[in-house]
Amino acid sequence: MSSFFPPSETRLRLVALIEARRRDIVAAVLRASAVTPHTISVASSGFVGELLDRLRRELDEADRGILDRWIEAELGSGGARDHAGLIRLTYGVLSATYAGVHGTCEPLGSYLNRRAEELEAILRDGPFKRPRLDEARAALESSDDVIASLLSAIEARDAEMGEHARVTGAWSGRLAKALGLSAQEQAFAVLCGTVHDVGKIATPSEILLKPEALTPDEYNDMKAHTLVGAKMLERIPSLRELAPAARSHHERMDGKGYPDGLAGDEIPVMVRVVSVADGFHALITSRPYRAASPIARALEILKEGSGTQWDPSVVDALLHLVRPAGSGRRVQRRVEAGGF
Repeated sequence: MSSFFPPSETRLRLVALIEARRRDIVAAVLRASAVTPHTISVASSGFVGELLDRLRRELDEADRGILDRWIEAELGSGGARDHAGLIRLTYGVLSATYAGVHGTCEPLGSYLNRRAEELEAILRDGPFKRPRLDEARAALESSDDVIASLLSAIEARDAEMGEHARVTGAWSGRLAKALGLSAQEQAFAVLCGTVHDVGKIATPSEILLKPEALTPDEYNDMKAHTLVGAKMLERIPSLRELAPAARSHHERMDGKGYPDGLAGDEIPVMVRVVSVADGFHALITSRPYRAASPIARALEILKEGSGTQWDPSVVDALLHLVRPAGSGRRVQRRVEAGGF
């Protein structure tokens, strides 16, 4: 089951709420549960407190693996099934508490519900088979160490750029899965998304962080990151296949993109996937020159650019993933992976 992180501002408010209301949340969860013996209540209180800590870190880092790995480790405990119920209660209390303080937030409510279902399923039924593609780090750990080194270099250059690389990789993997691509292609999509902006390592900070509109010369320097990134990857034998993602992720379906003016099927499938993931995360993230867009507005922009800027099949896949469960039509696979 796919999930998505709520907008950064919402995540920060939830993290602050967890810190301020931790004791009340734990108490409310225990009151709502069927746990009565004192010794079990103490253990359950510890579990809920740890769950809140892990969730807070996950929201801070936008890294779903933090919670997944811990929950899977809990399978060895005798109280795994009891903990599954506590997860559902904890996330329900969190959602209600947030709504009481900040008002209803549909993206956050949907996120908490989906995460609760995922984590509860792991503890009740054991690890269910799912590609660990919801976070770029999982794919990186099983890939060439060179990619991890590149990501470290990106993060050293700019922490926000590093987060964008990770999240774009994660969304690229989810989109590839939604489009029906193979497990190998899904893993490849994660890596393509993660390194797509590697060329920005060479882009001057005064251009990357400029709050005003770029001059024509500055814009040309910015666009050069596509060629720089492709050359970097082409020079590393194990990463050569990822070069098109760096070179072509700003190409457009109507041929008005850069650097080569590719159009339609001339743009590799994986690049079309990365382009939508990149655009979506860029829209919902604050930049020096503009505020973040609400998720609903970001989806409207993607729909407006479907067929001209972005591949309609990939946009449809994103809409299916982000909409609340059951509200959207099923995505039909219309992208044929004839090559990366």
